[in-house]
Amino acid sequence: MAPRVEGRLDEPAAGAMVERGLFTVSGWALFPGVATARVEIRLGDRPLGLAQMGIARADVAAELGEPGAAVAGFSLSCDLTSWPGPDGEIEVRALATSLAGERLELGPAPIEVVPAPPSAPEPARPSPRPGPSRRAGRRTLVCTHQLCLGGASRYLVETLEHLLRRDAIDPVVVSPIGGPSRELLEDLGIPVHVCGEHPLADLEAYDGRVEELLAWAQPWDFEAAFVNTASPLVGPGAEVAGRLGIPALWAIHESFEPAVLWAGCSPGVRARLEVGMRAAELAVFEAEATAEMYESYLPGRCLTVPYGLDLEPLDAVRDGFDRDEARRRLGVPADAELVLCVGSIDPRKAQASLAQAFDSIAARHPRARLALAGAGDTADTRALAAWVASSGSADRIELVPTTPEIQQWYGVADLVVCASRIESLPRAVLEAMAWELPVLATRIFGLPELIEEGETGWLCEPGDTAILAGALDRALRSAPEERRRIGRAGRELIERRHGMDAYARAVAGLIDRAGRGEDLSAARP
Repeated sequence: MAPRVEGRLDEPAAGAMVERGLFTVSGWALFPGVATARVEIRLGDRPLGLAQMGIARADVAAELGEPGAAVAGFSLSCDLTSWPGPDGEIEVRALATSLAGERLELGPAPIEVVPAPPSAPEPARPSPRPGPSRRAGRRTLVCTHQLCLGGASRYLVETLEHLLRRDAIDPVVVSPIGGPSRELLEDLGIPVHVCGEHPLADLEAYDGRVEELLAWAQPWDFEAAFVNTASPLVGPGAEVAGRLGIPALWAIHESFEPAVLWAGCSPGVRARLEVGMRAAELAVFEAEATAEMYESYLPGRCLTVPYGLDLEPLDAVRDGFDRDEARRRLGVPADAELVLCVGSIDPRKAQASLAQAFDSIAARHPRARLALAGAGDTADTRALAAWVASSGSADRIELVPTTPEIQQWYGVADLVVCASRIESLPRAVLEAMAWELPVLATRIFGLPELIEEGETGWLCEPGDTAILAGALDRALRSAPEERRRIGRAGRELIERRHGMDAYARAVAGLIDRAGRGEDLSAARP
């Protein structure tokens, strides 16, 4: 007897009352012997979207013992604030489809949609308070979420380095979580204060953290604040900027609705985070589609500035790069066609779907290998590793630990894939194009603003493993001449539109104008 197709809708629970705000649907679906291609979520007769797949489910793996169970989870979070359906009773369903076309409906789960409570009032805009600077540039409170090696942390280090070169700011960085980027910042002479993780589930403790940071910040005589990301982990620092009466410029990289991004916070903390964001003088985005998402939070104060990439250190690695020697050192066969995906292993980045898509077409491309660079000591990494070990392509898929030497992997790659379901404008794609590598990416947020189909890369729809497999097959079948042409065009675009000098010049001008008390609502870099 063939193994049964199985699954379950875990959230929402039947009979739940759901406020018009953050809404999450989660569960698992398993088609033994074949990967899940997509999971569509429906609320009544209206589609909500395709779920994020590849979520670690150790419980399902332990229960069923099936190889694919470790990554059988799915989830979709969305904001029902503007959902067009009526309040009242309605049913939630999940429709899973396998790569072989099998279908499995989970649910229905009856729920009741109810109005959301009143939102926090619009805060008064802070009035700038000029203060002395201890070296060239405005004394700037820089708030960030963590100091790891991820894209947002690398963005911060490069941006601050270029702002220092321009004598634009005198920065002091505060972060709740440390990491290897702290040393990079301190090597630039930037003071770094790691204050410990913020208590986001307890408003009273959150208030205590704000008071602690306020006492720390007051002696510095800050003139402006630069807030990196919309993560809730920047909330206390951003609130301190408001308490000090200094203007705040935000750099927002996340293409999530704030209600989704702040889901783990208590209601009181979420309200405070919203107040802090709405008090921003201006927010800059690397993708127009992301700026549009935040327009309702910051009306007239969302500005798209093309993301900057520092080409100098990248080109220093490229100059004289020995691809053959690097392949020997990294264990990549000399004749392999290496497909590279760069990014922390995370369901929203869809590495599990990419691995399953690769496995489904691997027989057609016997020289192809897949490297997933960004593995860590996490449940998602362990679940993906378990699936890879059970697959027919186990000897051709490698999970590469997060490394500061990621440029070496670009140097040995033939094709870079970004399979993400949610991204604004991932740094990995910019870096790949700077290496003159062809890129296959999903058609999400800022990626269509960067990639022109067949000219500077290839695009495919997100959230569907079968579509991704077809696009990957097409890219691997492309002629070497086409890949080289696309790679050259991508590099030219990066040089023309995404240089760090232009980006730093724009941000420096905005910080200076904010520090002088100018209204940035109609700012232009």
